[in-house]
Amino acid sequence: MTTALRTLTLVLLTAVAGRAAATGLIIGHWQVAATRDGRYSYAATTNERRQIFGEFCSFTSRSCRWLLAVRTPCRFGDVYPVLLNTATGTNPIAVVCLGPVGGDIYGMVLLNGRRLQTSVERAGAIDFAVPRSGGGFAQAHFQLAGGARATAWLRQSFSAQLERRRRIRRGELRL
Repeated sequence: MTTALRTLTLVLLTAVAGRAAATGLIIGHWQVAATRDGRYSYAATTNERRQIFGEFCSFTSRSCRWLLAVRTPCRFGDVYPVLLNTATGTNPIAVVCLGPVGGDIYGMVLLNGRRLQTSVERAGAIDFAVPRSGGGFAQAHFQLAGGARATAWLRQSFSAQLERRRRIRRGELRL
């Protein structure tokens, strides 16, 4: 599996463990923050079961990914179908398993970012139906209040920080 997926696993692990945020902004049910080491920024929400859904951005890869951390076991590197449901509709998506990221929580990279962004912008809540190995589905429910603003803030601040870092590397700005 790629180094990027392994790195996302570590980021998700620190978020699950509650050590990720150096500082943060609360928008509705969402938190916008950066990891203490400054390598990642994210906008994420948690539910009553301490599961996580959000967008995580890497300064190393200069890209953002939607991640889900749920109490549904999966095998690292395997791709699974997941059903996302909101008041605005139901969509099939795919996830890549990151494996266990803390206790009984398993991380997943969601592969259909545009569908997710549209759902976050238009719905009040989102449900994920994740298949279980023994049959049936596990459900993870998240409130989306503030999600559109939080992810917009994340992307705007992430782009600005990328530009700032680029200008520092070129010597156009000083620390």
